[in-house]
Amino acid sequence: MLLPRLWNYLKGYVIILAEGYSLERFINICTRRQVLLWDINRRSNHTMTLKTSIKGYEMIRLIAEKSRCKVSVIGEKGLPFFIFRYKRRKAFIFGMVSFYLLVSLLASFVWDVEIYGNKDIRTSDILRKLDDLGVRPGVLKYGINADRIAKTLILQMKELSWASFEIRGTRAKVFVEERTEPPILVPVDVPCNIVAERDGIIHSIIVKNGREVVKEGDTVVKGQLLVSGVIENEREPGQSRLVHSIAEVKARTWYESTGTASIKTFETTRTGNVKYIHTLILFNKEIKLPLNKGIDFKNYDKVELKRVLKVGDNFILPFGIITEEFHENMLIEKELNIDEAKTAAREDALKKLLKIIPGDAEIINQVVDYTQNQNGQVIASIIVECVEDIGLTEEIGGE
Repeated sequence: MLLPRLWNYLKGYVIILAEGYSLERFINICTRRQVLLWDINRRSNHTMTLKTSIKGYEMIRLIAEKSRCKVSVIGEKGLPFFIFRYKRRKAFIFGMVSFYLLVSLLASFVWDVEIYGNKDIRTSDILRKLDDLGVRPGVLKYGINADRIAKTLILQMKELSWASFEIRGTRAKVFVEERTEPPILVPVDVPCNIVAERDGIIHSIIVKNGREVVKEGDTVVKGQLLVSGVIENEREPGQSRLVHSIAEVKARTWYESTGTASIKTFETTRTGNVKYIHTLILFNKEIKLPLNKGIDFKNYDKVELKRVLKVGDNFILPFGIITEEFHENMLIEKELNIDEAKTAAREDALKKLLKIIPGDAEIINQVVDYTQNQNGQVIASIIVECVEDIGLTEEIGGE
């Protein structure tokens, strides 16, 4: 259906209103004389609308007289009528053609580069590497080899395990996965001991292979032997064999930290005063507007809004504006009661501890001690007791 419609639009067609008592005879004559009609819509017993080509309309006028019907044009569609309508508006036609050519030209370049999937690797580092590979805003996109860019990115950035590169519209999209370093394990066919990874008191020990050296309740220090891979031969004293030790050794461990909180704090609240700085983006160059005023607020929050000209999600044009909003803040002094200060100090200490406690450790107890210094700060000293696996494999004879 699309091709016939396109063809009719290029050649031009008219919408006709036919009136009379012999409309069936009118249609039959048109059919016999091979006049193409379509979208015939009967409005009443005596009127109907239909579409036909420009050439067909010249024949229909004669057929209408023969069938004693009246025909009138109620609409003109298609390229010939469009050209005729605007042929005297040369500036309009020139502007429309120029705009089309400009958009087509801009669509040949990459104007935006987006990175997806990175967490620890900074986006700026990936963008810098892409720039070295020739991928940056303003580069001609037809000279970019997507497969080569992705493979080179993986080879040159050891932090990546996978990368994909594609160009959609004027936007280059890079999808990455970061490399996760596997734990250093001793191969199962290599004899090894199990030693303590940190200090603790043995909570439970289950040995699947190897010789148990410690028992439940023993205090151990970091590096101490827990399970030996040297098995003595009971029948032949002095003879031994080496095995790959396998065991689960859980111990009670302790972590300490401190947190502080002031009795007197300051909260910020907005006064309602706002100032703006506007920056134009032209072909990825930022141009500060001369109407911008200086920011004389002592305390403020900054909000940046970036708007770029685009059509859909992937057709980005190198034009836009950046609006920086500066909201003035007022500092209000607030005094906490002792319980609120203790809670804030404890949360501060726990926040520090959660960064160093292993994710698989189970917290079973915590003890908090509070003090207050001369500056009015409340100090929370917290000791957290955990149960965790402290076993670490160590190759026998290895370093």
